[in-house]
Amino acid sequence: MRYSYAFGKKSSKILLGTAYFGDTISRETAFAMMDRYLELGGCNIDTARLYADGRAEEVIGEWLKSRNYPDVLVSTKGGYYDMDGGERPRLEEADINSDLEKSLTALGLDSIDFYWLHRDDESKPVGVIIDCMNKLVNDGKIKSFGASNWTSARIDEANRYAEKNGLLGFSASQIRFNPAYCKGERGGLVGMDDTEFAYYKKMAMPVAAYSCQAKGFFSKMAEQGEEALSEKARKRYLCDENLSRLEVMKKIAEKYSCSVASVICGAFSSFEIPEVFCIIGGSTIAQIEDSLNGQDIAVSQDELRDIFKLDI
Repeated sequence: MRYSYAFGKKSSKILLGTAYFGDTISRETAFAMMDRYLELGGCNIDTARLYADGRAEEVIGEWLKSRNYPDVLVSTKGGYYDMDGGERPRLEEADINSDLEKSLTALGLDSIDFYWLHRDDESKPVGVIIDCMNKLVNDGKIKSFGASNWTSARIDEANRYAEKNGLLGFSASQIRFNPAYCKGERGGLVGMDDTEFAYYKKMAMPVAAYSCQAKGFFSKMAEQGEEALSEKARKRYLCDENLSRLEVMKKIAEKYSCSVASVICGAFSSFEIPEVFCIIGGSTIAQIEDSLNGQDIAVSQDELRDIFKLDI
């Protein structure tokens, strides 16, 4: 397993996502998944106040209380839209504080290792948000923080404000990032493209990639063919460009005698500047094991260019 201190504490390059813990993934299965993830070298659990309406954090909190894993890094997210209010932005100081206090209680922690703002509100001055986050750091509620689904332009504006005022800024970004060319995406999400990647490369800002497996598109195509795809996957991902990228991944998979899913995890871990962390998910322990099988696969910079079509 490759590790980094990009989040202020030792972190594996592969993060465990928990979006369905306490929902479609039972407490017992979630416990087993987290145990196995740590056994295989993982140590960064990614969650959010939103997940399973707060139950995901509660399950993780129960697991932390029942185990003795002092080195595990827990990151969570707050500031998600008010879905009952027409997706009203929730980045007022009161909103952020409320989400954070609920997360601390659910997780059974006094401080969050790394805290993400789940969404942006582009109508709000970045200075107000940065001031709020620094108060939380100074109060010991969080140790460092990043932006999730923020454009690089807004992150840059926020970090310029922080630097000018001697404050902490965003130290990482979490966005949708996978090898697929996507023909359509839900509003409110920020995905990796040439502009975003150029910024992260220039600033050497770490990136946490969610939806890193493109909803299993490449794995399903490699193992079962087009008939295994959902209608949504066909419309979003099935095109000559993605089939070309798949061929590159299949060759690497053959070289390492592993799955395409493993190759994707190895590819993300092979980025040099910026550092890239992939957030894995799955409904079974076997899927977690398969993803982590890619933790030490070395993908060359030329292969990364062929897979992601970015100026690496």
